Amino acid sequence: MVRYLKYVARIIGVKAIYTHLQNAILKWRGYRLLSIEQTNAFMAAYAVQAIEGTRFELPRVVNCADTDVVIFETNKSRSDKVHVWDYTAPRGKDIHLSKYGSVIVQNRVLCTDWNYNSFYKDIWRADTREKKAVTTVIALFSQFTDGVFYGGYYDFVFLVLAKLCRIMEAFPNEDFSHTLISYPLFNAPYETDYLQLLNINTANLYDSVKYNVVSQRVLTGNSAHWYPNLDDILCLKRLVQKQFKPVETAPKRVYICRSGRRRIINEAELITMLKKFDFVIIDDSNRSVSDQISIYYNASFILGPHGASFSNVIWCKPGTHLFELFSPNYAPDFFLYLATLMSMEYSAFYEGVPDNKIDYLDGLVEDIYIPVAKLETCLENIFKADIAL
Repeated sequence: MVRYLKYVARIIGVKAIYTHLQNAILKWRGYRLLSIEQTNAFMAAYAVQAIEGTRFELPRVVNCADTDVVIFETNKSRSDKVHVWDYTAPRGKDIHLSKYGSVIVQNRVLCTDWNYNSFYKDIWRADTREKKAVTTVIALFSQFTDGVFYGGYYDFVFLVLAKLCRIMEAFPNEDFSHTLISYPLFNAPYETDYLQLLNINTANLYDSVKYNVVSQRVLTGNSAHWYPNLDDILCLKRLVQKQFKPVETAPKRVYICRSGRRRIINEAELITMLKKFDFVIIDDSNRSVSDQISIYYNASFILGPHGASFSNVIWCKPGTHLFELFSPNYAPDFFLYLATLMSMEYSAFYEGVPDNKIDYLDGLVEDIYIPVAKLETCLENIFKADIAL
């Protein structure tokens, strides 16, 4: 019957009917979905730490090749306030994690990562996951990692790892060597690399997609979404740098290639030009996190198409220059934000005019054409200005 109603709701195309059906099933099963505000209020009694959002002002950025074209307008805003919570269930009331990582306490589903889109995916099928009962669990993320909206390097570093670092620093006397950690795993080499740099025993890492984790105590927190809290970034850097400090080399101009989506169509021509300026070409291959940190730490100038690798600008020294190449149909300011927090220089370029008819997902994956002569002029002007200073 449920399967039939779900099918009818989708065919009708009425989102309200589908949402009502989902909520009716959840209510029938005894779940109560808390809003972000309700989650914060309910967990206030269990708060270990609360960090105010980061106030920031992003500068106006014009197209490097055409100053009449504005890529980013000035943006004054604030990142989200972030929390650490330590919740112990009442006697006889266990804590559960849903398939995609939602924390469920006393039948209340906590909203720690902005919405319930992924929790809704749980409700149509029986839970057949292997049960794993523990005393304490660290719950880090509650979204389906689909590789499009969530599941990449940026998401892991700032939505998962940064939260873990925040939790670890909030409990300086806690021994985490045997504490189970659970969320929908990204199953990527960088995930293991970073956790090992934090001295986390990866044998204690359990994929919530496969394991039904039940515990008496949960350590968790919320995420600051796409604009991570500065305190989280600094916390992450502190804990990683306790284990790994890159060897300093002569500063380099670095070009970061991409071989997947948003690759440069005429990259061979572009690289030929960049070699005139002594750029080191970093190909798009799997590198350890330590290698990635070292590349960015020793870079004086970083150029490349917009991509998750630029998450590593948090390891750059102040004054390093980040130059992003965009498609006109996809130009988010995430790395302008990080570069601003890290006291870096920033430039941007795209060729063409944004097409409002282009679907967001199509723009997200669109390859990029770069008129090499225009970009060469941009670089000449930047480097001449640097010499003049």
